[in-house]
Amino acid sequence: MRFMRFSLCMTLTITAVCVSAYGADITLLGTRAAFNGESSGVTTITFEGITATNAAQNFLNPGLVTSGVTFSTSGTGPFGPGFVTVYGAALAGMQSSVLNTGTGAILVWGPPNQPGTVFLNATLPAGVTAVGADFWAQQPFISPVNVTVNAADATSRSFTINTVNRPTSSFVGFTSDTAITSLSFQTIQGQTGLVVDNFSFGQTLPISQVPEMPSIALLVFGLGGIVLLSYAHRRSQRRAAGHHRSADRWPEDALDL
Repeated sequence: MRFMRFSLCMTLTITAVCVSAYGADITLLGTRAAFNGESSGVTTITFEGITATNAAQNFLNPGLVTSGVTFSTSGTGPFGPGFVTVYGAALAGMQSSVLNTGTGAILVWGPPNQPGTVFLNATLPAGVTAVGADFWAQQPFISPVNVTVNAADATSRSFTINTVNRPTSSFVGFTSDTAITSLSFQTIQGQTGLVVDNFSFGQTLPISQVPEMPSIALLVFGLGGIVLLSYAHRRSQRRAAGHHRSADRWPEDALDL
């Protein structure tokens, strides 16, 4: 009985180790060159053609849907999370440096009253495992932006990206071994908003190195070890029982001599 309890304990322990959730393996990429080197089949949304080149168009929630990606806002604030706006290339080029990125058409988000508790969200099509975008803080130009990436297995990781000074864009990108469902950008209190362009999504390149042993294989090996231990224990018991029987017969055998 003691051995059975020990075996059960080992089985439960091994099972717990094997099926423990590690979550999606999400990698942060800080440059577009790095992102391009780790991804394939990439679609890039430039926001061109969504509105006339000399016009701007607001998209109230549920937001803007383009190329299968939904851009929307969420969060709490005294005047709500705001909405996304697309500026055509010509109109963007006529703006001050706050909005004129020099990259053509742009996506703009300016949360009312800058509460620091609202989000710009990008919900992705199914099966995306690589995503990245150029972005700029409006005012001040140099500002921390919290970026949260959410995976299909409920893994969520947040990173703080410090934007660089104009006219250079900042870049944030991610690859994952599990589908990425969405990105969320959160500005700090007092930041007037964000500008986003060249929003890219696709697939993570396959890893060329030998993959880690799957958890199920570890479980099989662990259970196999339990079986071997059980077999060795029963064999030891049979040997011990045979020895006792021989000892019990010895006096009788001695009388026969």
